[in-house]
Amino acid sequence: MPSRREDLARTVKGSARREKAKRRVGRLHHEVSVRRAAGIHQLTKRLATVFAVVAVEDLNIAGMTASARGTLERPGRNVRQKAGLNRSVLDAAPAEIRRQLTYKTSWYGARLAVCDCWFPSSKTCSACGEQDPRLTLADREYHCGHCGPPARRPSASPGPARTPGGSGARSWDTLPSRL
Repeated sequence: MPSRREDLARTVKGSARREKAKRRVGRLHHEVSVRRAAGIHQLTKRLATVFAVVAVEDLNIAGMTASARGTLERPGRNVRQKAGLNRSVLDAAPAEIRRQLTYKTSWYGARLAVCDCWFPSSKTCSACGEQDPRLTLADREYHCGHCGPPARRPSASPGPARTPGGSGARSWDTLPSRL
């Protein structure tokens, strides 16, 4: 796609060649958007049909993707990196995925569980549900006071099917043999 945009930039405004280059770039953008939409539809259908409970986290996407530009008095730091992160977060289309999961889970008889973004999932044992409020982000291993064996933090958090106040089914109980 960059070469097509470069071709467009090298054309003379108002020329027939420029209009042709604009149509090519527009067609490429359309193909990308169709592929993204198809990928989101396939993902949400698979989640809604394979799992009995689909859990999503209620995130503040607008707050996560706010500009880091700052003001004249207090200019922002790492503005370019933050802009790239914002683009990546918005490219994932979390609102569209949640919207589609909302209606597809009701179509296919699954349940959509919306988890609070402040629920301490990485401070909760996946086996017994015990929480350790003293755990910090620097702690990479979770030592459960009840179960005993340490687990790495990302794998120690409850899986997608175990939600606060939910069915209590662990994610590995509901995973199919092949996704």
